[in-house]
Amino acid sequence: MKITKLIAGIVDIVQYQYGLTLDVESFNYTRFIGHLRAFMVQRLSNAHPYGAELDGELLALMEQKYPQAAVTVTRIDNFLQTKMGWTLNPDDRVYLILHVWRVTHRQEQ
Repeated sequence: MKITKLIAGIVDIVQYQYGLTLDVESFNYTRFIGHLRAFMVQRLSNAHPYGAELDGELLALMEQKYPQAAVTVTRIDNFLQTKMGWTLNPDDRVYLILHVWRVTHRQEQ
């Protein structure tokens, strides 16, 4: 599956979970897409770091503070497992929770 289709699938998940249409012209959308592309290129090149760099407590804090984003990231994780056999590590989850929250709550005019 091509990166573009994977990203489109993830964007669809986010929009569905939040019941909104993302502003594709916003800085936060561009940042979100950039993060997704970097993640996928890293996975496709088999250069994925398996060590966790972030403290596990940070993930728990992020999941508590941003529960809707955390649920959305779990759905993204399930999508990536189904389509590509990839599993998000805790670092991936933290970054995605942050980016999902930003892209859905900081819609620029």
